[in-house]
Amino acid sequence: MRIPGAAVLLAAILATPAAAQISDNKIKIAVLDDFSGQYCNGNCMGPVTASRIAAEEFGNKIAGAPIEIIWGDHQNKPDAAAALVSKWFDVEQVDAIADITNSSVGLAANRIARDRGKAVLMSSTGSPDFTGKECAPYTTQWTFDTYQFGKSIAEAVPQLGKTWFIVTPDYLFGKTLEANVRKFVTAAGGKVVGSVVHPFGTNDMSSFMLQAQSSGAQVIALANAGGDLTNAIKTAKEFGLVDAGIKIVPLSLDLPFIDGIGGLNVAQGMMMTLPWYPGLKPEAMEFAVKFKKVQGVMPGYLMAGLYSVVHNYLLAIKATGTDNPKPVFAKMRETPVNDAFATGGKLRPDGRMVHDVYLVQVKKPSESKGPDDFVKLIATIPGDKAFRPMSEGGCPFVTTKVAAAEAPAPAAHPDKLTPAKPEVAPSAPASEDHTTLIIVVIVVVIVVGGGIYFWRRKS
Repeated sequence: MRIPGAAVLLAAILATPAAAQISDNKIKIAVLDDFSGQYCNGNCMGPVTASRIAAEEFGNKIAGAPIEIIWGDHQNKPDAAAALVSKWFDVEQVDAIADITNSSVGLAANRIARDRGKAVLMSSTGSPDFTGKECAPYTTQWTFDTYQFGKSIAEAVPQLGKTWFIVTPDYLFGKTLEANVRKFVTAAGGKVVGSVVHPFGTNDMSSFMLQAQSSGAQVIALANAGGDLTNAIKTAKEFGLVDAGIKIVPLSLDLPFIDGIGGLNVAQGMMMTLPWYPGLKPEAMEFAVKFKKVQGVMPGYLMAGLYSVVHNYLLAIKATGTDNPKPVFAKMRETPVNDAFATGGKLRPDGRMVHDVYLVQVKKPSESKGPDDFVKLIATIPGDKAFRPMSEGGCPFVTTKVAAAEAPAPAAHPDKLTPAKPEVAPSAPASEDHTTLIIVVIVVVIVVGGGIYFWRRKS
């Protein structure tokens, strides 16, 4: 008996592997980072290495579709980032943007991704606006934010001192970090006696640190990052601030930068909060060893968080059989984060991944057991105490009722920044529209093919 051609076509379609549900039969992740400026550490390839380690754990493919990691330099310029991200999405079929140092750059990239219904996997972006007014349905802020830094370090006010002075860079990250430090230090019974703002990329921090010293504050909090932070710490040491008993608090210092500021001899005694460190648990050290084998240095929390968000994104693609961000992010939200970075982490509907953070103190040289042994744990701060409650964020995709309950919110248009309106049916992502079209074509082919088959039998 002959089988009608339509039936053969239908059988072939039904037998197509899961890779057919992955757009372009490829999973493409683009790392958007500072590969040439002051946020670059070492050879600048740490973010790529962290992302590649995550991909390698899946054999660099899922359901037959290869995983490709590409990267680009945003030059710390929002317009340069916007042009690059648009090209990646519109021309190079990129599925997700990852990491993104610099919050201003992140804002530009996130808005483009939101308009196109694409995924953004943030590790190095600090503004809490990304889980607030700038949130997007397929954007996650995985590792830290300035709210968490301010809230967590305020836990140490009794140990550090009551009077604080803040040195702040003149850009979004620094300004939001200063605001949160002021808020939470004051709430903890401390007092911010002054602050000073410096330009981005300041090589000579002398005048700013002298102003901080003259304030008489017991604690000088550094709200900068990268080269600015390194220069500020070195200047504090050179001017004898540390030896004079003033507590220097580097709010965003990541462990790999300790060697760059002069090692434990300079950093000893400093207190800070870390979202992660290699000695946290065996899985954390296992990742750190893999990273160091490639990069030659141990990773910091930004690289561990990047590895984790890429790993969990790929895990959700594997579980759902698609790179459509709607089911992928739904899967990520329902799956606890248990990996080298976090234990019992949870991705909320506003995009914040909630996890524990750690108050640590930099060891004295005599306390260190080796070249990578920098800190000792003072206290563990539960994630729900460290991060901003979803009900306070103002994410337009999360209703007040849902935010209070911390459950998924109905969305009117998941791919646009508009408040949720449950009575309006959600618009389908492009990949769902394609699925509907394919079904229609299959039905037409079966009907027409079947008609031709029976007509031939009659004739």
